[in-house]
Amino acid sequence: MRPLVVPLLALALFPFPGQSQSTLPLDEKVEALAVDLRAISRIATLAKDLRENRQVMQAMVEEHIDSLREKRADGTFRWASLQREEGGRVSDEKRVRTVESEKELQTITVSAPNAYRIQITAPRKRGLFTGNNRVFVRNIIVESTPFSGAPSSYTLPVNVWVEPGDTHGVVLPDIGKNVRATAELGVESGRKQAVAEVAIFEAKLVDDPTSPYFPAVRRLLQLREIVNAGAIQRGPLKTIADEALLEIPGEIAARAAEQQRAIEQRKMMLSADEAKGTIQPGDATPDVVHELSEIQRLLSGTIEDQAEGRRRLEALAKALGPRS
Repeated sequence: MRPLVVPLLALALFPFPGQSQSTLPLDEKVEALAVDLRAISRIATLAKDLRENRQVMQAMVEEHIDSLREKRADGTFRWASLQREEGGRVSDEKRVRTVESEKELQTITVSAPNAYRIQITAPRKRGLFTGNNRVFVRNIIVESTPFSGAPSSYTLPVNVWVEPGDTHGVVLPDIGKNVRATAELGVESGRKQAVAEVAIFEAKLVDDPTSPYFPAVRRLLQLREIVNAGAIQRGPLKTIADEALLEIPGEIAARAAEQQRAIEQRKMMLSADEAKGTIQPGDATPDVVHELSEIQRLLSGTIEDQAEGRRRLEALAKALGPRS
């Protein structure tokens, strides 16, 4: 006689041969992370509208990312650093009419945190049907607040022409915590006009792969993308939250042990003929209980949810039924 309930996900919970568990150290930060990951999993399972819980989940994820990266008082991190890779940009576009020979030129100012590069672009067109003219860049005036030390202001001479459809980049000597950049721009003559765009590039925060928390932070960054999306996808949210939880030392072993205890208990009950025709508390494995909870939630929802609930109930009954 076969067991009354088959553990559908048992194989997924046991490591493959040669698979090792994460070396994530079990400390207060990790214990707090485990609590919040379970909370996010419960929200993903039970919440009717995930958007109503977005702010709470965002706060949980951001707090743990900062905690595991070990954020310092000056805004830097022990286990992550800013790299000269584009992590975002802020830009502004304006018409330029001032002639390049004038004493004071037209300016475009942009500001951004963690800035490392300024880029000036002359689009091919300055209107739907009107071609653009080239733009003269005299200077870039920079006001920068560093991560340590006093704010500074300096001027970077450029003196280049940017042709329509081309760009010119100006590298900042350091990545500034907060940067305000002003480009001085002009055109060839008073008869010509141009359109110019000035963009400031934000450095990318890159995690140190030697960090003991690197695998967990990687999962949290995936969670952040899901939670910040316009429409929060329930399935990916549940999956990534669970994968992050599996980075916690002992989690896989604990689940495997729970599954094994349930299997052994059913074997004993079946051998004593105690489970025949009855379902006792604890007979169903966690994956089956979870699926039944989802089905119950769907059956109390919209017409589409109810149809999905009936489909999943039929699938579960077929999976648990006797093999032909």
